Amino acid sequence: MTTQEAVPLTQYSPGGGCACKMPQSLLNDVLSTMRGDGLLAAVSGPLWVGTDPADDAAVYDLDSRSLVFTCDFLTPVVDDAYDWGRIAAANALSDVYAMGGRPLVALNILAWPADLDRELLAEVMRGGAAAVGEAGALLAGGHSITDPAPKYGLAVVGDVDRGTILRKGGGRAGDVLVLTKPLGAGVVGTAVKRGEADPATVRAAVQAMTRLNADAAAVARAARLSGGTDVTGYGLIGHLHEMAFAAGVAARVRPGEIPLLPGVTELIERGCAPDGTRRTLAGALDEGWFNPGPLTRSGQILLADAQTSGGLLLAVEPDRADTAVAHLRDRGDRAAAIVGDLVAGAPGIVSVRGGHP
Repeated sequence: MTTQEAVPLTQYSPGGGCACKMPQSLLNDVLSTMRGDGLLAAVSGPLWVGTDPADDAAVYDLDSRSLVFTCDFLTPVVDDAYDWGRIAAANALSDVYAMGGRPLVALNILAWPADLDRELLAEVMRGGAAAVGEAGALLAGGHSITDPAPKYGLAVVGDVDRGTILRKGGGRAGDVLVLTKPLGAGVVGTAVKRGEADPATVRAAVQAMTRLNADAAAVARAARLSGGTDVTGYGLIGHLHEMAFAAGVAARVRPGEIPLLPGVTELIERGCAPDGTRRTLAGALDEGWFNPGPLTRSGQILLADAQTSGGLLLAVEPDRADTAVAHLRDRGDRAAAIVGDLVAGAPGIVSVRGGHP
């Protein structure tokens, strides 16, 4: 961590991290309009994965390999500049891992206020470079602008073996769902912004958000899994809804089995939940694809909490799930757990099985 903590980076933006994502329904409407107008490339020939259906990254097939393309940037989720740089880079790299791939080359995407300390800017860039280096990728340039709200992220190119591509629609009824990181990053980020997060909680959140999904992707490749995504700005239920809809199945979550960051339930009770989390939950309930059953309001918020650099959500055959969880934990994803399953039913419907997390 840096010594620049006196400058509250989180105060430079009205939102934080992936909680600033465009609402799920609005994004879907925009993409649908663009597809209808012929403005987005159709999935055909060498373009294996694009926007119809949408996935975590694009995949373009060459004669000898398949390339993965993605970009992601976000506003501060913590006040420490170096940690924010690492988190933002890990979040951008995650989309390559969510496709089962390996990052190769990254470019910086940066927006910075003219009146904000240059040393903080350097720390953000150092943090991002550290994450890219840890991923074994090359940082090869980028683009920057002056902007009132600081933003940082990466454009990333990776590669993926044809036989181990993870797709949102790759699961099937009967698969169990394995989550590799704890939930609660959005709640903690809101608490940081309000000055209500204790140091231990922030440290736990930073540790989770800076952990790369590289090992989780390696476990998925070794097991030759085909269904998965990463949990980011639309929360567990939002990204599970996308997985289930793409696979043509319904999904159930087990709140009592879901790993959580320390203290997040108490923070929710104090009102610390991002606007993006509340939007996702409201949309899910209004559109009728989320059935919370007896789950408390706090529990519902946790399931919708907007994660930044969240874990992978993997669809695994039931007889291999315990082994997959054991391998994930052995490789450092200590919180990995079975959190639900995919079932036959109306595509995209997410329901709750059990009680409060």
